[in-house]
Amino acid sequence: MESTIGTILHHGLWLWLLARNAVFQKTAFLLLYAFLLFAIASLLFIDGTQKFNYYTFVVGAFLYIIIFIYESSYRLRKESFDFFLSNTYILLTAPVLFFFGLSFMFGFNSKNVTSFLLFGHIKLYTFITYFVNIVYYSLINIYIYREKKLKNGE
Repeated sequence: MESTIGTILHHGLWLWLLARNAVFQKTAFLLLYAFLLFAIASLLFIDGTQKFNYYTFVVGAFLYIIIFIYESSYRLRKESFDFFLSNTYILLTAPVLFFFGLSFMFGFNSKNVTSFLLFGHIKLYTFITYFVNIVYYSLINIYIYREKKLKNGE
């Protein structure tokens, strides 16, 4: 149950951050509320509290990716190139690969997929988890470094 609540908080906070910085905030917040409603319903009625709620993870991840792609394409059509060079965009990009990679692992809801041996004794789950987390936390660290540098420079 703790991992499911952690997933709801993790995805909810990332969706909130994306919605807060989106051009179409009302729609993004509506999708955030829909995710939270689905997550609570899944926790209480569908998957329960005894196992990890794979569907909650996947739905939240795909909502984030869809909103992120739409937001990015909208900004690109409006030729808002400053947004793509901003620190905010680095922060909003951080969880994309994390969500994408782990959604493929959890989307199948199969132990065979996660325990598949890739190289020797390295499982597919371990390989994907290490890779996406390296990118995820590197982008967050770049964001922190640039924010700190920006604040100290002023």
